[in-house]
Amino acid sequence: MRNLKWVVLLAGLMTTGLAMSAPAQATPETDTCNVVGVYGTIALVVCPDAKTDAAFIAAGQEACKPIAVRNICNAWIWRNDSHAARVLPMDHRQLDNVTALWINRPGQLKVCARDGCYAGQKTR
Repeated sequence: MRNLKWVVLLAGLMTTGLAMSAPAQATPETDTCNVVGVYGTIALVVCPDAKTDAAFIAAGQEACKPIAVRNICNAWIWRNDSHAARVLPMDHRQLDNVTALWINRPGQLKVCARDGCYAGQKTR
């Protein structure tokens, strides 16, 4: 009877989406991503082939995995390697050319041209 309760509980978790799922596999869009700088809980990432929100999210999650503290981490992502920051603070050109920003704790992606990535940034 005890085992049956666990089976029912596990089945319930799986149908509500609370059970652990297998880790996502790398896609061709994220295979070329590279972390080019780490400063505390901030990762600077270059992903020349990333084009979709899913690719930016995967790159951000992967970059944050080893450096997040209490799940806090930001991954700044560029598609253009020549515009990417390698050190902090970023200069205006680097900041203006950020492609996406992954904010790990709330699980939020901002695509800069669409959403704006920092206060005062003009969306294109």
